[in-house]
Amino acid sequence: MKKILVIFALLAISFTSINAQENLKWGATLGMNSSNFSGDAFSSKVGFHAGVKAEVGLPQIAEGVYLDLGALLSLKGAKVNLGSYDIKYNPCYLEIPVHMGYKYTVNENFAVFGNAGPYVAIGLFGKVKIDGAESSDASDNVFDEDGGGMKRFDLGLGLKFGVEFCKKFQVAFGYDWGLIDNADHIDNKNRNMMISLSYMF
Repeated sequence: MKKILVIFALLAISFTSINAQENLKWGATLGMNSSNFSGDAFSSKVGFHAGVKAEVGLPQIAEGVYLDLGALLSLKGAKVNLGSYDIKYNPCYLEIPVHMGYKYTVNENFAVFGNAGPYVAIGLFGKVKIDGAESSDASDNVFDEDGGGMKRFDLGLGLKFGVEFCKKFQVAFGYDWGLIDNADHIDNKNRNMMISLSYMF
């Protein structure tokens, strides 16, 4: 828990220092995840994401170009049916997307935008849960080798499109593709579809 608090404190300091720059907007974001693993045996499960974001305008490149940054608490995972029982993976990550975007202003109250780029994620906590007659609803730490065996580090690419109202409210749809295996000796990568609501201060 202390490590988690230190990480969030460092991120808060970073966003505060960025806030002193020109061409910057920052805000809060909240939304729903529909996540899965890339393996054929798995099916999707619902999670959430919540955190802060910042948009840094880059007019030196072109008008409308910006850098989209975030620090999100994101619950992902997947589930699999093995006949007599189900296994649900519920890893929760601190996810940091760094995207390059373009925002087109239609009028003073409406704009459309899109952005894409990499993300890094650190597994914080979560459970792997086994439901079934023989399992007695057992659960273990999803990142323990003796539990779910998932890796704590994830790296991937993300893509997002959305609309902005009154320069304050944003609705966005996105998708993340994990690029590395999320467990040893298994060819499974994280996949996540997102719907986000954001308020820019």
